[in-house]
Amino acid sequence: MKYVAAATAVMLAGTTLPAQADDETTLKISHMFSLTHYAWTQAGAPFTQKVAELSGNKLQFQEYPAGQLGKDYISQLNSGLADVVVLVGSYTADKLPLTSVSELPVKYDSACEASGKLWSIIKPGGSLYEEEYKPQGLRPLFVALLPTYKIMTTTKALKSYDEVKGLKIRASGAAMEQTVRALGGVPVQIQGPEISDSLRRGTVDGTFLSYNSAHPYGVDAVVKHGIKGPSLGSTSVVFAMTERKWESLTDDQRTALETAAMQVQPQFCGWMDADEDKARQRMIDEFGYAAVEVSNEETTALQEKLLTVAEAWAERMEEQRKPGRAILEAFQSASPENVD
Repeated sequence: MKYVAAATAVMLAGTTLPAQADDETTLKISHMFSLTHYAWTQAGAPFTQKVAELSGNKLQFQEYPAGQLGKDYISQLNSGLADVVVLVGSYTADKLPLTSVSELPVKYDSACEASGKLWSIIKPGGSLYEEEYKPQGLRPLFVALLPTYKIMTTTKALKSYDEVKGLKIRASGAAMEQTVRALGGVPVQIQGPEISDSLRRGTVDGTFLSYNSAHPYGVDAVVKHGIKGPSLGSTSVVFAMTERKWESLTDDQRTALETAAMQVQPQFCGWMDADEDKARQRMIDEFGYAAVEVSNEETTALQEKLLTVAEAWAERMEEQRKPGRAILEAFQSASPENVD
């Protein structure tokens, strides 16, 4: 009887009656970031505030940051423990493997371009949504693709990508791991909060990271050298909820969510693009960071080499009976949406 009662409690927790027009609804939003991380201050917080404003405070949020409810965010949605979560691509590859297409070293020029390409295939009705999110009852609200990774090292001064060979490089997720291998490095799986300590201890010689992610993880004070060149991939951030919870809301509440999401997405990617160069300059001015910008010839040669990473990813997806090639082609050829 205890097991029956427990199962009943879980089902009730995940079941919500449709909200009435005059009701105030509070959604629980769960994510891995601190409340001072830019993914929250520039995206999560503006989104929740805008939703409250547009709904006349009929729809509000209760935040659970820094993994307070656990690390399995999809399970949190399915159990009703959370109503909205922030899914980070490199940490959800087991349940959202096709989404890792966004981590591949695909050529694009800005976070806004990349975010717009991802949104075009992940939005309701898009190919990635139909293949991966809809079957799991998940509804993406908006997305961001962070600025492209750069290689940063502690003691090894890099003059070209050839000098990455043999170095232990922090990786997170299969796509980043394969990119490190393509450069001749040795990938070491380490999550974001552990990067700084791993660099200090010498567990790794360097890391893949964007400039504006270096400060939140305390990496800017540790790394001394780097290379600036073509895209080495990135990671996605997806704000999502369940279709079940979406359907439980009123039309006005759903409109507030959609409108807020479509306002915040371009604002966030625009902020990231503007901040990336500023963050790099701060590292130079405050910590003496030195980055070599590679030649056009090396950039072209590296891009050709990294094509094998995307091809290998697609092949692995196909072996798992997932449409990797179709999703890769859709992402590569997508016209960016909602980036203005």
